[in-house]
Amino acid sequence: MRRPGLALKLSVLLMLGVVGAMLFDFSLTTGSSLDRARVLVFVALALGMAMVGAIVLDGLVIRPLVRLSGQARRMVAQDYREPFIPTGFDEPRELGEALEHLRERVVAEREALRQANAELEARVVERSGALAEAQRALLERERLASVGRLAAGVAHEVNNPAGVILGRAALLLDDASSLPPEAVEDLRVIMRQAERIRDITGALLRLGRPNRGERAGVDLAEVAASAAGLARPEAAARGVTVQLEGAGEEVTADGAALEQVVYNLVRNAVQASVAGAVVEVVVQGNRLGVLDRGAGIPANVLPHLFEPFFTTKPLGHGTGLGLAVAHGIVADHGGTLLAENRAGGGAVFVMTLPRD
Repeated sequence: MRRPGLALKLSVLLMLGVVGAMLFDFSLTTGSSLDRARVLVFVALALGMAMVGAIVLDGLVIRPLVRLSGQARRMVAQDYREPFIPTGFDEPRELGEALEHLRERVVAEREALRQANAELEARVVERSGALAEAQRALLERERLASVGRLAAGVAHEVNNPAGVILGRAALLLDDASSLPPEAVEDLRVIMRQAERIRDITGALLRLGRPNRGERAGVDLAEVAASAAGLARPEAAARGVTVQLEGAGEEVTADGAALEQVVYNLVRNAVQASVAGAVVEVVVQGNRLGVLDRGAGIPANVLPHLFEPFFTTKPLGHGTGLGLAVAHGIVADHGGTLLAENRAGGGAVFVMTLPRD
């Protein structure tokens, strides 16, 4: 233990000093034996006072310092959780109080540092997730752009021979009176398929190079009314009602391109509906929604809905380009096209365009 050693050393030093002084004085004394006895009494008294001083020093200084030292070691071992308990009087007690204030400050700063580290880790996780999502979106855009460029090149190569086939079939049908009925029907099948090729290649070209026609102020409600009117004949044939409601506002856009988007959305809603159903076209300012009560969109289909060549229709009934082209046109206008399922069944497509 350090306390007995320090107290003993101080006491011994004090006593040696007193004894040495007295012995020196004793050696110089040449008087009677009474004087020598008096000196010895003084030596004894000095030694006693030295012992008392050592005990007082031990109680007032040494012991409080030893207790503070032990508390400091325990505090470090317990990660500053154990508080300092000031002991002693005067300077030792002030030292204990100062150490306690220091401990409280260290604990507060460690807690603040822990919270800052936790917030930093949360931000890092959040930013990492956002960066990963942005990278995935960038890769998806690059993939769609590559598909669009490839599709545009293929469409150019296919469109020319398809046009030749369509033109020659039309010339043959102009002189169909000399042909047997089977040949006339075959020519009509050829024309229908050639027209289908032309429609597909046209959609591919629009996908590869978004339509950047002349843009002007158009009323979104008028665009919706025109597109709904185009879709009503097919809807009537299926026993479906197209209902238009709401009021739009003027946006700067290519009216023909927007009409194509709305027509595709309404036509898909009509095809997804059963006889007697109602397809709602709702316009609210710069937003347009197309709602149906069909079977809805399966969860595994929803993430791929706007991808080129992705379709859930039977073979020969869809190209998988309508929604991709519509999404590209809306994005080219700086807007968004979103799809989700409705509560109670059906789907809703919402197109939002920038306000002027």
